[in-house]
Order: sequence, then C-alpha cells, then structure tokens
Amino acid sequence: MKTNLDFLNKRQSIRSFDPNDTISDDTIYQILESASKAPSSNNFQPWKVVVFKNKEIQEQLKNFSYQQQQVADASAVFLLLGDKKAYDIDKLLTFYIQNDIMDSSEAERRKKRIEAYFSLHPEDKDKEGLRFDLGLFAMNLMYVAQAYGYDSVPMRGVDFEAIMTTFEINPELDPILLLPIGKKLSDGFQKIRYSVEDFTTFIHK
Repeated sequence: MKTNLDFLNKRQSIRSFDPNDTISDDTIYQILESASKAPSSNNFQPWKVVVFKNKEIQEQLKNFSYQQQQVADASAVFLLLGDKKAYDIDKLLTFYIQNDIMDSSEAERRKKRIEAYFSLHPEDKDKEGLRFDLGLFAMNLMYVAQAYGYDSVPMRGVDFEAIMTTFEINPELDPILLLPIGKKLSDGFQKIRYSVEDFTTFIHK
C-alpha cells in the first residue's frame, strides 16, 4: 500500500521535458488502453483523443498555447475531447449485448434507470457531463503515463478554437484539455496542499 501511495503522491505537473525523447505509437496505444479503464457516467466513455507527435506541429501548438515550451518539447501531446453523441443509451446497451455483458431484458431495465438518471441530471449529457467524465479520464491518463515513465502537465490555457480549426478536427467535439507528456528534465513547482481539516466535514449522526 505504501508503494502505491508513494507513486500517487509523487505526481507533479512538469513543464520541462527532454526535447530529444521519442515515444512509440505502440506505447501510446498501451497507455491509452489502460487509461480508458477510467470510470465515466453510466460508462458512456465520451472521450476522443488526438495525439500530436511531430515537432513541427508541436511548434504550431506552442503558438496556440501562449508559447509554453513544454508543448514543443513533449514526447507527445494529447488533445482530449468530449463527444456529446456518446451519451446515446441505445448505442451503449447494444454494445453491452453484443459483448455478452447483459441480455436484452437487463438492457431494457438499465435503459429505464439511465433515462431516470438523465431526467434528474440533464446537464450530465452536455458540456458539464463531458468535463466531469474527461476529468476522470485525464487523471487516469496522467497516472498511467507516469507508470510508463512519462510525466505530464494538464493545460487549458490554450486557444482551442485555433487548434480545432488549424488541424480540421471535428467541430462537433468539445476540446477539454491539452496534455503534453515527456521525460522530465527538472522537477515541477513544490507541491503544497491545504490540510484535510480545511476541506473535510464528518457527519456522524
């Protein structure tokens, strides 16, 4: 347990990467395969990923990221996008049936439960839901990358509109996060957090 906690506690946002490091497509696929085990609302998995792995293109991304050097130097840069069309109940349940996760009777019961959930939280199949689900995916992705020896830094201080237009990315997708990963050259900022007492309330009765 201590080893696992040490691994989790040592994560930092790294902004200094070795520009000469390369990462194979196969390693990226493996990282994404494990990252995709992240939870999501009703398991809709509304994430899409665009991987940039070309220094000239990364220089363009740097220009859209207010000249943040880690974007150009990263071994790869992930653009995480949300797909509202993924919140399709019938598509999800068909996927379950085809993969022998449940039969049609159970799928019908599950459909009613999900419909009831969305009637209570309609925002969860829109931008708010995407941000929640992509946040879970992004955190998982950062830890998986770390397990493969790659550090990362989550970024939203970028011109997503310019990125979407320049690289002709499906405009129906919502850009949520830019995530450069690479081999760190130096540590990030000293990690400091509020104490547990500052953000926790116990209710015992």
